Amino acid sequence: MFIDHEKKVEDPSYTTVIELDLSTVVPSVAGPKRPHDRIPVASLQNEFRKSLTHTVGFHGFGLSDDEAKKTVDFKFQGEKYKFHHGDVAIAAITSCTNTSNPAVMLGAGLVCKKALQRGLKVKPFVKTSLA
Repeated sequence: MFIDHEKKVEDPSYTTVIELDLSTVVPSVAGPKRPHDRIPVASLQNEFRKSLTHTVGFHGFGLSDDEAKKTVDFKFQGEKYKFHHGDVAIAAITSCTNTSNPAVMLGAGLVCKKALQRGLKVKPFVKTSLA
């Protein structure tokens, strides 16, 4: 795995070769606390909704069906809005890793730009931040 480029080595010898079919890789999310509990992005909405009424624990909030459907009405800058479980209030790109790595910051900015180009709208009450 490690090669000393100062020494001439013709063909490195490996004990194991791993092959990966890139067509099997899917976009996923996972938290920093339990990265092995990843959820494919395509399943995210369904998994979140299930977690609202699932037993209290890592994958559940223990809400009744009625509680999970509750909304909160509020005013922001004179306009009326409705807040649901799962709505975004803060959209931030923050991390010492991101901010210390210019390539990652540029990538995050390009993802945001593409999202806007494809029609994503940020609600006026959502606080956005890049720090």
